[in-house]
Amino acid sequence: MTPLLEVSHLDKQIGALHLQDISFTLDPGYIFGLIGRNGAGKTSLIRTLLNLYRMDSGSVTVDGCPMSTMEREAKDRIGFVLDDFLFEERMTLSANGRLFGASYTGYSHELFLKFCERFGLDPKQKAGRLSRGQKTRFQLAFALSHQAKLYIMDEPAAGLDPLFRKELTGYMQELVEDGTRSVLFSTHLTSDLDQIGDYIALIDEGRLCFCMDRESLRERFVLLRGTEAQIRALHSPKILSAVHEPYGSTALAEYPDEAMTAGLEASAPTLAELLFHLQKGGCIS
Repeated sequence: MTPLLEVSHLDKQIGALHLQDISFTLDPGYIFGLIGRNGAGKTSLIRTLLNLYRMDSGSVTVDGCPMSTMEREAKDRIGFVLDDFLFEERMTLSANGRLFGASYTGYSHELFLKFCERFGLDPKQKAGRLSRGQKTRFQLAFALSHQAKLYIMDEPAAGLDPLFRKELTGYMQELVEDGTRSVLFSTHLTSDLDQIGDYIALIDEGRLCFCMDRESLRERFVLLRGTEAQIRALHSPKILSAVHEPYGSTALAEYPDEAMTAGLEASAPTLAELLFHLQKGGCIS
């Protein structure tokens, strides 16, 4: 099986931010979530994957097409939803579809209009008059209309109402159902990823802290709850952080053994809890 995305030793300096030695692969049929604090490098990495920023070294390959030598073919396979709106705001949605669709071999204007209808968009409306949520819907409708295989989205749910956020995660799951397409998206709304993420990668200060499937993540990190005395009694390099609060104490453990968890409530942390404890423990800045 050819991966839909292969990133190998990507390196890019962007001002004070340095994306360093980033490598991962994404096979067809999966949702890949990229998490991290604001300024950690999520958007810069996505823009580098799309070759909007040219990498200093390393490689990006999309469905077997190297971005460095087959950029047109690689981008033909990508559908994107970005925070920056790259379409012509003075033109209608329909005109934008025809204009930008001409760059893609698989574009169908009829299909684009069908997705506009499904997402409640008026093809005759000027793009510049769309709300933030409508711009996300429009970008998704366009991406679906040229039959992309890899969907790359940068904070697609940021600033959107909870109802549309739920719809968006549903669309992502639909995309990967047949096992031929994949989605990579960045987010700081970790609750979305708790529900649908197959792979999770944490980026901090331009470095990937980890990149693994959700099941491996659940096996690696365990959240322990107990009294303050119980948590303070834990002495092991496997304890990454401990937090004491009025309503209870918690500790984040990495691959804990049974003896360590005895007498404590043990559970898989949510991504929000994981990020909180990794930051408290100094594992991320």
